[in-house]
Amino acid sequence: MTGVASKILVAVDGSENSVRAFERALSLAKGTGAQVTAVLVIETPPTVYVESQKLLYQLLQNFRKESAKVLDRYEEIAEKQGMKVESAVMEGDPASHIIAYAEKGGFDMIVMGSRGLGKFKGIVLGSTSRKVLQNAKCPVLIVK
Repeated sequence: MTGVASKILVAVDGSENSVRAFERALSLAKGTGAQVTAVLVIETPPTVYVESQKLLYQLLQNFRKESAKVLDRYEEIAEKQGMKVESAVMEGDPASHIIAYAEKGGFDMIVMGSRGLGKFKGIVLGSTSRKVLQNAKCPVLIVK
């Protein structure tokens, strides 16, 4: 890395911390000309809580529809600032997918909120933020 990020991955989920992180990523990108990609990871519900495959399918379909709406909101924020963003939706463990996507895509930096909408939260940082911070191979900016 040359000290200037050219590709910024921002993890989003619709929470207020996530919106602040996204706005910070846009601000960094404006100053450096970096490309911003917003990634939203749908946490797959543990199957022990799901009574049937049909119910699981319906839950995931609803999550997918909501995810599209959430990403539309971020795209609107970027457009108002005269910027374009790429976006991606994945399903599974958020931290693992964020880290893998950043590595595979050659991102220079990951930006994310300190806490998101996940059910299980850490004491200081959310569990996803903590895992990404500890395991990512590129710099991680945590926004409060």
